[in-house]
Amino acid sequence: MGAISVLFGNPAVKILEERLWATARKRYLVEHPYDKNEATKALQQKVEAAYKDAVLATLHEEDQKIRAAWAEFKNVMTEELTTALTTVLHMSSLEWYAIEAGQLPTPKVIAVPYELLKRITAELVVQHLRKKIDFESLNEAALEALASYAVDEKFRDVLNEARRNHQLFRIGSGEVRFAVLQVIKRDAYFLGEDQHHSLIDMVLLGSTSANTSNGNTRAQAAAFHKWFDEYLKTRRNDRRFTGDGWDVESEELRSWAVRP
Repeated sequence: MGAISVLFGNPAVKILEERLWATARKRYLVEHPYDKNEATKALQQKVEAAYKDAVLATLHEEDQKIRAAWAEFKNVMTEELTTALTTVLHMSSLEWYAIEAGQLPTPKVIAVPYELLKRITAELVVQHLRKKIDFESLNEAALEALASYAVDEKFRDVLNEARRNHQLFRIGSGEVRFAVLQVIKRDAYFLGEDQHHSLIDMVLLGSTSANTSNGNTRAQAAAFHKWFDEYLKTRRNDRRFTGDGWDVESEELRSWAVRP
């Protein structure tokens, strides 16, 4: 499988190839369940023998389309991510987050796994691209590859820019706006119903005054000071993110945890 990617220099095409082979492997195991205990190399050879022609055909077709749209995609990539993130947060609900400070219905600080926010933002980018003329000829897997490249390259930058530019986000139907406070890497958290904590990257967002507008540095500064001077020093020792409300399975949630 790896040898095929040498033919393609575009990073989104490489992502597409990986996704096509992952799909082929799943399909092969559904059709040949008794091969699931095969050694990795032997299983890989069987998957290649069964699907190599189909994967290569799709790659060659979508490669040209991706390359044709690549310049435009790079031009709009960061803007698409920012728009998608804003929409994801607005479509969510405060009840879906871990409450770090305060309590519902007006929490002061909330938290969500970085990889979850990244994954759902990528899914929304796919929906946005599908509606644009320059990308309408690409198949679903190719659009997903473009979105995956975008979040891998720029999602953390988008969060950092939101902090620097005092961007505020509306969550759900509430009027209070939230600012990105911090991304804590390897944060200790209980996940789902686990009784032992995991280490996972978390995005922290803090509330500002109702109807606060973007660029309001005073409102954002107040939320920052509250977090770093008060709430961060007195965090709850039983903090937990359940995943309720988000489209996430427990196995996927745990897959984002990192080893101690």
